[in-house]
Amino acid sequence: MFQNFFKILLSGFWLLSTFVSEAQVLLSEKELDQTEVYTSIEEALENPNAVFQLDLLAADLTELPPEIGKLKRLQRLYLFENQITKLPPEIGNLSNLQELYLDGNLLTSLPPEIGKLKNLKVLGLHGNKLTTLPREIKYLKNLKVLYLTENNVRYLPQEIASLSNLESFDLAYNQIRSLPSGIGKMKSLKQLFLTANKLTSVPNEIGGLENLEELYLDDNLLTSLPRSIGKLKKLKKLGLANNRLTSLPKGIGEMTSLENLYLSGNQLRSLSKEIGQLVNLKNLYLSDNLLNSVPKEIGNLAKLKELNLYNNRLTDLPVELSRLTNLQNIGLGKNDIKVIPGSLDNINIY
Repeated sequence: MFQNFFKILLSGFWLLSTFVSEAQVLLSEKELDQTEVYTSIEEALENPNAVFQLDLLAADLTELPPEIGKLKRLQRLYLFENQITKLPPEIGNLSNLQELYLDGNLLTSLPPEIGKLKNLKVLGLHGNKLTTLPREIKYLKNLKVLYLTENNVRYLPQEIASLSNLESFDLAYNQIRSLPSGIGKMKSLKQLFLTANKLTSVPNEIGGLENLEELYLDDNLLTSLPRSIGKLKKLKKLGLANNRLTSLPKGIGEMTSLENLYLSGNQLRSLSKEIGQLVNLKNLYLSDNLLNSVPKEIGNLAKLKELNLYNNRLTDLPVELSRLTNLQNIGLGKNDIKVIPGSLDNINIY
């Protein structure tokens, strides 16, 4: 009886030690930087428990071998600039992975096992051939940075809203025509890049991104903006250049943290007086529009350093421009302005 009990006890200790050896306390970025970087899978598999970083940059890989799943302690994996077309299901075994860089490959989809990477913080997918993301993306609760630039993404699953800790989301240069309404639930988002897509509208729920600081919607097909955009109280940079906007919502004046506003290349004929409420604005770009006047409230923008009105239909300027004591550059070329106010004598005019 005692011999059996002793055997069971030893077996329990063995199982516990195995579990502890495989489980790994996550390293900080600084600690991770100090670990050895392995540069071949073969070398890494010789001592899998010692591998925290694996760099296979430009290794001419067309596939990732399933043995990758044996690297239980791996926390940073570089796979830049290969020719990988798919990931093995074993990628899901890398439960301690914090950073995964797959930029510059030939991926057309991600396996559902990607959702098992519960500790993933950074996922780089720039320059692949992805058309969407798997629904299992919702399980990546610790993800903070997601790069999807220059893919063929056409739509985002509603499950994307579950990425509650995501801070930076880059979707520039894709084929996205609309955004899921759930995007407003991504409360931690600080940067959202949607440049060069095929968006024709922005959902009202965009106003729910209360911590957003940068929003880039340049080079789309937008004809209007929702008034809820005014709820983005922390927004500092708003890119709307090269769309089809004919007017701005009154809510634009509520974004009082805004410092940079890019509106060049639209079809704006006038600006609402609410533009004068953007008291922290430093740069305002309005070139290549159809403006025939500038509201006098422009004079309230005391911090403005650059005002680009190049290539519009202006014939005169409001005298209130003289109040812009911090103005350094103003674009007035290709207009029909007959008289340049004397208050602009010491300002660079282009």
